[in-house]
Amino acid sequence: MSGGFSAEWLAARAVWDRAARSPEVEGALVRWAETRPATLRILDLGAGSGNNQRHLAPLLEMPCEWLLADSDTALLERAVAEASLKADDRITVRDIDLATGDLSVLLGGADLVTASALFDLVSRDWLDRFLDALAERRAAFLSVLTYDGRIDIEGDHEEAENLEALVNDHQHGDKGFGPALGPEAHPALVEGLEQRGYRVEQGESDWSLTAGDPGARELVEGWVAAAGEIAPLDREEIAAWGAALLARPGIGIYVGHRDLFAVPPS
Repeated sequence: MSGGFSAEWLAARAVWDRAARSPEVEGALVRWAETRPATLRILDLGAGSGNNQRHLAPLLEMPCEWLLADSDTALLERAVAEASLKADDRITVRDIDLATGDLSVLLGGADLVTASALFDLVSRDWLDRFLDALAERRAAFLSVLTYDGRIDIEGDHEEAENLEALVNDHQHGDKGFGPALGPEAHPALVEGLEQRGYRVEQGESDWSLTAGDPGARELVEGWVAAAGEIAPLDREEIAAWGAALLARPGIGIYVGHRDLFAVPPS
């Protein structure tokens, strides 16, 4: 879900996302799509301002009917206004709280379900309900940019390890769906899909940015706040480290993510 994320932050991370996406996973999606009927019905969960739709649309040559689902109506309006659409494409939106909405109904018309940076926020119970609805529909599935727990800072490897442990602990807090899977989300997705007979292709989609890039301040300050909540006695030291990092704009920052594409059993 996109609630709590500004449009400016989503625009900044879209640049990192675009460069990071796994070409192997995208290739598997395109090959599958080429075998589908004339029109592809696609549900984008937690669509936000439409970054995922704009990236995927040029890869799919057939007409597409897009349904963008999110609880932030302002971001959905922006997604529609800025959508990437071919002449025969159609786009609609659904204002819905994914945490409480009826997933079976939402997925009911989809040939392909996709989401970007969503599943590390959800609980295992929610994930099981989603995968059951996906398997019932026998829809294909594309998940991209799922955080996998890896953080590295150029030249600050020990500090990055300490930050990574604190941030990953914080990632398991309730993000609106119950206790979040956090870094365990990608392996839980793979396991759950394979248990339901899906064939899964996966690949890394790591962010690579510098401390001076647009959006880096929001990223680092988010880490500092999360780490400070887990280790309140070290809050000042963590904040000082974050400020020092942002004062070195050329320093590289690397964040681990995973993509996957899965098709149901034939």
